[in-house]
Amino acid sequence: MDPKASRTALHTAQHRAAHLLLDSDPKILSDTFARAFAGFDTDTDLLSALDAMAPVEFPRMRALFTLRHQYAEDELARALAHGITQYIILGAGLDSFAFRRPDLAGSLRVFEVDHPATQEWKRARVAGLGITPPTNLTYVPIDFEHDALRGRLLSSGVNASKAVFASWLGVTQYLTPEAIGATLRDIAGFAAVGSKLVVQFIVPPETLAPDEAALVAALAARAQQFGEPWRSYFLPAEFERYLREVGFGSISHFGSEQASSRYLRNRSDGLRLPAYFHMITAGIP
Repeated sequence: MDPKASRTALHTAQHRAAHLLLDSDPKILSDTFARAFAGFDTDTDLLSALDAMAPVEFPRMRALFTLRHQYAEDELARALAHGITQYIILGAGLDSFAFRRPDLAGSLRVFEVDHPATQEWKRARVAGLGITPPTNLTYVPIDFEHDALRGRLLSSGVNASKAVFASWLGVTQYLTPEAIGATLRDIAGFAAVGSKLVVQFIVPPETLAPDEAALVAALAARAQQFGEPWRSYFLPAEFERYLREVGFGSISHFGSEQASSRYLRNRSDGLRLPAYFHMITAGIP
């Protein structure tokens, strides 16, 4: 893999792929493209790489990386029923939604927003696999710390007069509060009434039990080794305040207890989420 591309994007795709191999039915998310997009030709190659990496809290990370995507896609399905025709995936990494949902090619435009290096690696991998990119997919290269999101989206074809659905999963911890605030302002500033945002963030470790705080520290240390340090943590009420200050409303929280009740109840494999998990859905009123 190109060392300039995101290592964490690669690893989250590996975890989504491993979920299909290691966890019981029903699957939380069936990301059938994840293994190939992550650079592995066989299941054996994937599992060998994961064994060598010795991922921290492997089962819980599989639960997290699949569940947050499934929740976002469930929220998107609700938005589609209300006429949404534009889906913006912020920090898309190796996301495969547009590839998994050819049935939406004629009714939903998908915009994958991420760092140019990660997008270049993904596009080369897709081409190498002989996969024809979906006709409704547009790549939007951006550096969240330095580039204005609004201008990039508009120049890429997002229609500001129509509502959008945006997801922002597993990204905020890598950004400064200033960059996060700028991104939220950009979305709120151009998104039409009826737009929705689903965001996942990490709560401060000092608010967690000692074992859960140790997990956050271990994951942050691993990301630091990859050159992708964690920079931001938020209390749910604090992130809600951020959202309301820039113009979002209709705030709905989705924490680990709610997520476990909806997606992990009565599973035979015992999958569970880390306590730092928290998501919010917000709208433009």
